[in-house]
Amino acid sequence: MRSTVFLAAIVSCALSAACGSTATNTAVKETAPPAKPTPSVTANAMPMPTASVPKNGDYTGKGKVTKIDVESRAVELDHQEIKGVMPAMRMEFFVIDPALLNGVSVGDVVDFTLRYKDGQEIITTLVKAK
Repeated sequence: MRSTVFLAAIVSCALSAACGSTATNTAVKETAPPAKPTPSVTANAMPMPTASVPKNGDYTGKGKVTKIDVESRAVELDHQEIKGVMPAMRMEFFVIDPALLNGVSVGDVVDFTLRYKDGQEIITTLVKAK
């Protein structure tokens, strides 16, 4: 108990010193939230980038099959960048027709078409790359 009080006093003193306070009160007081920055401060700030939303449509891609789940109608691909949609990454996609999974195996390099519509992606073609 004594060490807890001592530790609280040290923390309080450290906080007081860091904040420039000369008070010796060991109680930590809540402070009001900082005031909003003035317009001159925000005018000089860098604008935050905004994420672009892909346009509805079909996009071609190339990748390596890393997992096939016939039951879920899904394939995991370690794919290259799909221009206009997403950067290169490993991701699982649903396929529009489970027959697309026939004839491909884990490790195969494939060409595919990704259909993007209203925030949803689905693979509409999937063939071994030549």
